[in-house]
Amino acid sequence: MKRRDFCKALGLSAACGALWPQLSVRAAAQPVGRAVPDGNYTLPFLSILSNTDVSHDFYYSESFFDHPATEYDHKLALVTLGMVMAAFNSAVSAYRYWVNGEAGRELNLAASYELLGFGDAVYYNYDIDTGKAGDFVGYSLARKSFDYNGQKRTLVALMLRGGGYGGEWTSNLHTGATNAHYGFTTPVAAVYASLKAYLAKIEAEGEPGEVKLWVGGYSRGAIVANMTAAKALRTLPLLQKENCFVYTFATPAALTAADQPDLQQDFDNNHAADGSLRTTWAESNIFNLISSGDLVPRVLPADWGYYRNGNDRFLPASKNKDELAGLDALGASYGPVPLQISELATAEDTSAVIAAVEKFCGTKENFHEKYEAALMDMVQCAFIRTEDEVLAGKILSDEEIITRLESLSNMHQFDFWRITTCVFAASKMSRPILERFGQNVPLMAQQIIIPVLAVGLCYDIETDIVKVVAQYIVKLVSMRGELDSVLRAAYCHEGENYLALMEYYAPEEHGMEPFTRT
Repeated sequence: MKRRDFCKALGLSAACGALWPQLSVRAAAQPVGRAVPDGNYTLPFLSILSNTDVSHDFYYSESFFDHPATEYDHKLALVTLGMVMAAFNSAVSAYRYWVNGEAGRELNLAASYELLGFGDAVYYNYDIDTGKAGDFVGYSLARKSFDYNGQKRTLVALMLRGGGYGGEWTSNLHTGATNAHYGFTTPVAAVYASLKAYLAKIEAEGEPGEVKLWVGGYSRGAIVANMTAAKALRTLPLLQKENCFVYTFATPAALTAADQPDLQQDFDNNHAADGSLRTTWAESNIFNLISSGDLVPRVLPADWGYYRNGNDRFLPASKNKDELAGLDALGASYGPVPLQISELATAEDTSAVIAAVEKFCGTKENFHEKYEAALMDMVQCAFIRTEDEVLAGKILSDEEIITRLESLSNMHQFDFWRITTCVFAASKMSRPILERFGQNVPLMAQQIIIPVLAVGLCYDIETDIVKVVAQYIVKLVSMRGELDSVLRAAYCHEGENYLALMEYYAPEEHGMEPFTRT
């Protein structure tokens, strides 16, 4: 090409860029992900009961996103449950507690994205060691773009982690000094910023067509998803309510009506303005699936004014023998350790536990001032594990326990001698507690009992209360111990319980408040 011709071509290219600045970008943009056929897809997830990866078939169809998001879709709810359980850490990473960086915690979710045709997946906070505490949440984004019924469609998935995450659990207890739950509301900013940037990147690549957002979360991840979706719909023009599909499970409450309006949409939709229960669900694109016996979604208590965005759909607890037999069969089919759903709490059982919690705490302010920091540090002790503890079964000496306690989030207020005295006292207190497990004392119980007790003693919590709290922490972490009313309500929080209830009960059998079928 002659120099004059080259300059003409360069000038023409520049002119085209000025007149149609997105022309070259659009031409260069490549589809990400793919549409997949309707059918069953086997999604893997970590069973907390057995600490192994298991898998289950979930039906998926691109047509799930044809109807307005304000219409409840039970099949979409089920596959969302599969995705948020896949978002738990993986079993292969459970033995790498101490690792920062690549540990394979996102493997199940990555496999699920691939099966359902999603690409460009990004993961946040899956590379943090499992013992780390803080007001963050694990989450991921992925997308697919394809022609659907003659039109371009871009489907973005935002899935938040709600299980298998270790020390992050301390933030669930971090209610804070204001009304809104600090540990739940704080992570929203980071998730929202990532979603906003991800959508902006999609827009910059060229015409995305019709943009659909699919949001899911479980437990801690559920309430952060719930509030992030509300904020996104308020502020991101690319998103429309009818195209934003939000399904959350085992969703805690985080807000009162007066808290942070930017995080509210269809707030407490189950109740009318006067506080009375509605006779039918009002319109919303946010659906919270909650087991009636589950303890977690009912604290913070409704009596303190705490609710969620969107429509709560309570899955039944049951006393009906035929139903319980069917539920137990489902609970036994998901993994090597069966969940006996017939042994779990009813709605009334859990209401009694909640009443006891309210009586014990008094008010949210009293809980924050007297118990919050202590419980956060006691829980963090249950999740900090070194390589030697995990792989070699090491049990820390008293001196090593003292060093560990000095590293905890809130323990800097206590001097060395205070911590040392409490560790020695905890060592003596631990023996009768461990004896209650019988001859087969779980190794994890032996490893965490003294640190957990010592923290409680440092905070001057009454000895009897420290013992009780420590026993429950050990039982829940090691998944061992006789089922009393508290554990029966806590085990309703297991993913297998939600899976069984979702598969057994049809949408018309969901309730607007906790209930028990007889």
